[in-house]
Amino acid sequence: MRNSVIIGSLLATAAVGYGVYFDYKRRNDPAFRKTLKRRYKKVHEAKKQEEEIAVKQFDEVIEDALEIVKSTPTPNSAEEKELFFMQQVARGEQLFQQQPDNIKESAACFYAALKVYPQPVELFAIYERTVPEPIMNLLRAMQTKESTPTVE
Repeated sequence: MRNSVIIGSLLATAAVGYGVYFDYKRRNDPAFRKTLKRRYKKVHEAKKQEEEIAVKQFDEVIEDALEIVKSTPTPNSAEEKELFFMQQVARGEQLFQQQPDNIKESAACFYAALKVYPQPVELFAIYERTVPEPIMNLLRAMQTKESTPTVE
């Protein structure tokens, strides 16, 4: 028992000593500080690049989903719109349940149904309560992207 207390206290002293040494070196050695600063910059730049890539990929998914919606023929009569709405909502739910990674196509179906619904604001509120969060985020982004005018 006494030996384990001695060994434990020696290890604790060594850890505290290393911490003090590291802190002294960090504060007083300019080369060490430069090395730390370079490492921090590299990590920060890598993280920033990953975020930019993720944003670009999300924008591409939005564009692809909007293209799918635009290529889907929209019905003209009220009966056809109602049938189209029911088919698109059912298809969107089915796509997400079968393949949760198939968010783009599922969101495109929900958005196409939203476009033919007579009261889209109310339907959007219903979507917020019933549609899974990843699809809802994509629907919000699609709505924002479509309502924002593009400058060319």
